[in-house]
Amino acid sequence: MILMRKLKALRSCRQFCSNRDGVAIVEFAMLLPVMAIAYVGMVETVQLVMVNRKVTQLTSALSDLTARVQTVSNADVDNIFNAAQTILMPYDNSKASMVIANVVIDASGVAKVCWSNQRNGMAPARGATIAVPDSVRIPNTSVIMAKASYSYTPAVGYVLTGTFKLGDNAIYARPRNGVAGGTLNIEQVVRTGTNACPNFN
Repeated sequence: MILMRKLKALRSCRQFCSNRDGVAIVEFAMLLPVMAIAYVGMVETVQLVMVNRKVTQLTSALSDLTARVQTVSNADVDNIFNAAQTILMPYDNSKASMVIANVVIDASGVAKVCWSNQRNGMAPARGATIAVPDSVRIPNTSVIMAKASYSYTPAVGYVLTGTFKLGDNAIYARPRNGVAGGTLNIEQVVRTGTNACPNFN
């Protein structure tokens, strides 16, 4: 009797070990979290790259639109900001920071801000000395400098990663229809109500 019970138990154990029913479900259940994390990570990475590309295009548009005019008023600069930020669609443009500055390089190669405007950001003050690349620092010239950045918060996983600041790299453009002015007669985009530079008074 005891021997029969042992044989029956042994037979049941062998049947259980050789049974392959449900193996696929168990494997799928084990892989599902890994696959879900990989999928979400891939989607977020693609979104991050797309937003970063749009921020670069936004910065380029800011410098290009400003460099096309001779003079700008505050209303004109607002229109440039409004036009350029449509590039960010369908992303939230309230998370974007934009800066436009007219930079004048004097006879000794020192770059100073003649005027600047910002939206949701910090613009350098008039007369402030700034660093520009050597390719831009040509004496007795001016350049439009634009900067834009975007605060991107991932839809999933933001607790772990936090918010990413994308962009914030300057793009420069030479004035195309500038007005010669200031003490050195430098061609530049002049802002209405502001003296042409390098007269920083």
